[in-house]
Amino acid sequence: MKSIDFYYSIGSRYSYLAQSQIAALERDFAVAVRWFPLRSAELMHAAGRTPFEGPAASTQYVPAYRSLDAERWAKLYGIAYREPDWAKIDFARVNLAAVAAAAQADPRGYSEALFQHAYGTGAAEFDDQTLAALADKAGLDGARLIAEIDAPETHARHHATLEAAVSAGVFGVPSFVIGGDVFWGNDRIVLLRHHLAG
Repeated sequence: MKSIDFYYSIGSRYSYLAQSQIAALERDFAVAVRWFPLRSAELMHAAGRTPFEGPAASTQYVPAYRSLDAERWAKLYGIAYREPDWAKIDFARVNLAAVAAAAQADPRGYSEALFQHAYGTGAAEFDDQTLAALADKAGLDGARLIAEIDAPETHARHHATLEAAVSAGVFGVPSFVIGGDVFWGNDRIVLLRHHLAG
């Protein structure tokens, strides 16, 4: 069975949209998707460029447009999309929580729960109590996860994921990597499907 590496961030609208299509990819093409959470800001710096610092380079990077765009994609996919409270949520920590989950199990189930809380319900907060409760519901040890978010082992795992992503040619999220080919962005899933069908 072919495998696809999925690099994503919980704080990314487009990662939320892309992850909603993974089950269909696996079903339609008999592939296995491996989930690798990371902090997207650090990935972009590691890759040598980021469009989110300073004035928006183009309208597509203006938050209001990105929100509208995400709403349109969500309607196409038939999934809920509600804006989280960006100002109140420390998504850098939420992303590290997803990384920490990998010490206990495949991070997929927990990441799906985090995505649903963030964008399916439109999270107003994402404190440690919420992170732990979602972990418990996903079959993990929530208290252990919270204790490990800031642990050196979690940061080492995250660093290794960043190195692997950059080495594979990944420069942003969401990205799918298969056989040396990188498909970046939720809107490239149609090209990934074409590639798999080929």
